[in-house]
Amino acid sequence: MNYYPNNNFYQNYSYGNQIAQQIPTLQGKVVDNAEMVRVTEVPFGGFGVFPKGDLSEVYIKSWNSNGTTQINTYRPVPAEEIKEIDPHKELIEKIDALSQKIDMLSGNGGQPSAKQGTTSITPAAAKDVRVNAY
Repeated sequence: MNYYPNNNFYQNYSYGNQIAQQIPTLQGKVVDNAEMVRVTEVPFGGFGVFPKGDLSEVYIKSWNSNGTTQINTYRPVPAEEIKEIDPHKELIEKIDALSQKIDMLSGNGGQPSAKQGTTSITPAAAKDVRVNAY
């Protein structure tokens, strides 16, 4: 600072303004119902978030490409309504269905074959295939 006595760099530089400019903010307000959401409160080309006062719903109002707005309503799902999805159960059901179809085609009428784990499938007629033929 000896060379520049009249210039105090640290006092002229403001850190607070840069931090405030980097934090994104949501446009919107708390409303009582969807009819209270005004078009003027939605930034053009963006969206506005409008939670209901009792937090039972959240309204998102956004602009469409044709210049109109649309409003989407989001409600929380109670834990009782969420069902567990077991991917293995679905796979086992599909394998069982295929097994029954194979048994039907093999002439057993849907009954399991006498030999466990083996099925007799007649091969189709073999075709003469030429790999390098044009």
